[in-house]
Amino acid sequence: MERMSRHTAQKEKITELQAKYANQIAQLETDGTIRENKRILIHLLEKTDGQVDIVKQRLNERKERRREDRDKHHNEAQGTDETGSTLRKQQKLSVDDIENLKRFRSAGVYGNPMKVLATFHECNESIEMTVARIQQEREQRHQCRDERKLQRNILAEAENGYIKINNRDDWPRDIEQVYLDGNNMMFVVDSLRRLCLNRSSKKTERALGEIASAWNEQMHIPDVELIFDSTHQLDQIGTVKISSAQPKYRTTDDMLVEISRQPENREKNKRTIIVTSDRGLAALLQHEGCLVVKSYNWFAHCVMTLTPDLINYQELTDTMTIPSTLTTKNIRYNFEELVYRIANIDI
Repeated sequence: MERMSRHTAQKEKITELQAKYANQIAQLETDGTIRENKRILIHLLEKTDGQVDIVKQRLNERKERRREDRDKHHNEAQGTDETGSTLRKQQKLSVDDIENLKRFRSAGVYGNPMKVLATFHECNESIEMTVARIQQEREQRHQCRDERKLQRNILAEAENGYIKINNRDDWPRDIEQVYLDGNNMMFVVDSLRRLCLNRSSKKTERALGEIASAWNEQMHIPDVELIFDSTHQLDQIGTVKISSAQPKYRTTDDMLVEISRQPENREKNKRTIIVTSDRGLAALLQHEGCLVVKSYNWFAHCVMTLTPDLINYQELTDTMTIPSTLTTKNIRYNFEELVYRIANIDI
């Protein structure tokens, strides 16, 4: 009975979360990244506070790990299976082919016999050239695998390097420069994302500028710059400078990396914050000594600073605990109302 009640509670929780993240799930379906197992997707959305870009990255990482495991097991099966289907395939091979395969085995070359022989024929039936080519391809695969592993480690370090903003006072002191990655920030708030997808990027850019200006009226940071890949709206909004990466740079990422690497900014980077959720960009900027805050956390800090009444504290009970007495607080920020109040435009 107790197990059934826990199961019912979990099912109700999944249904509630599915309704809560309906817009994010619809966007993932549109982008073609939806999973058949929506329970995993919903848990990822809840864990990342509904940040679609982070969910996509984690799904891709899971897919990459499964592919590597599958390739590993496949290669092991090819190298060790000497009976069954392998013997049946050998029945279709000529005597010369079987002899050549034995020579390859002696040289330490294993794998699909048909593929080995195909490579053998492409190499003018030279054993030495075939062995060299197969070894080269193997080394390239191992190199690609190591590069993917290194990239995952770099992204994990970048994730751990983000400044955590849980309270208004968590914002670092003595900051002289803040750069806002405008294109990355467009997709954090549902209303701004809808504007952008409906080809109303000008309104989206203006809304971000208004929010950044109101935020800096309270923060008093000397230099705040909002950068987009390409924009013609270059008028300053309050204390916030609006910039376009193009035509000088291809993207905002290129512009921010170039700025951080300028010799005169070496010391200044320690007092510079870049707001972006792009972990690849964050890793590069952290390497140059910059501080990095996620776009979601910046919006959360805007709520803390400008509209603290839009913070909702929800008590969550861990249904997996027996007895279920563990209660935690989950903080929700009403970004939609923040945009409506501050942006001064009809969204």
